[in-house]
Amino acid sequence: MKIKGLMLLLVVLPMFKSFAQSNSNEIWVVDLIQGIDKKVNIGTPVRITDNNYYDNQPSFSKDGNKLWFASMPDTTQSDIYVYDLRKKELKQVTKTPESEYQPIPIPFYRDKLSIVRVDIDKGQRLYEIGFDGTGESMLMPNEDSLAYYCWINDTTMAAYMLNGGGGALHQYDLLPQQSVVIMANGGFGRCLSRIPGGNDISFVMKNTDGRNTLMRFDFLTQDRIPLMDLPAGVEDYCWGPDKKVYVGDKGKLLYYDAATEEPSEWKEAADFTKTVGTFYRLAISPLGNKIALVSYKGARP
Repeated sequence: MKIKGLMLLLVVLPMFKSFAQSNSNEIWVVDLIQGIDKKVNIGTPVRITDNNYYDNQPSFSKDGNKLWFASMPDTTQSDIYVYDLRKKELKQVTKTPESEYQPIPIPFYRDKLSIVRVDIDKGQRLYEIGFDGTGESMLMPNEDSLAYYCWINDTTMAAYMLNGGGGALHQYDLLPQQSVVIMANGGFGRCLSRIPGGNDISFVMKNTDGRNTLMRFDFLTQDRIPLMDLPAGVEDYCWGPDKKVYVGDKGKLLYYDAATEEPSEWKEAADFTKTVGTFYRLAISPLGNKIALVSYKGARP
């Protein structure tokens, strides 16, 4: 089933401008315990950043013991940091005149990250760097307008490109360096993810009636298949390895069990209104036993 006519023109500002306008985020980590009845049990939130500026885009290491993120102590330049959850140590990874965002461990390396860098010419390009911030090289040398991305497999990613009317969603293959347009002219959200158990991706469709719908893109059939409606105003989510989808809504952690064949509903996992407060971006560890939350002040970014 192909979904047509649901796209809404989305005006997208360049990524570095959007980030610079949101400089009050904190990152928290919470233990997740999956009960035998499929109920999610939640630990006590632990705050790993404590300042009044931008800390965002968390991503767990493959063993779940480290958390990479972007931090911007001012409104002009950001760097990559890593927090060791066992040692409770914070280290700065990059220290450059350019801004780096979106650190994600690269599937085919043991010790490298992919990052988006805003270069001096304002181009937004994908690089690989070592865990220590050295040994950088471009992964997408022919592209200079990358906003958001996720890895699908060792050589393929989904990429939100800031080109065309409102941006375009691409399937990008590193070998060879080429892309296929999945959606053009906007109408989709910033959060892209590989769906556990396969190579399909999910993205958020921003519909003309104001609803946000989580979609699956089937690479074999090229179909765009609706999975579930998100709570009002929500466009950020993450998948657990058991195919639970997690979102933040008004300070509460909600989940939807997408592994069942029958339609499910959003359930409350935890109320963090008195601890974390409002949060929006999320990341889950590969084992599904920890989740990172990004809190914010004021209106939802």
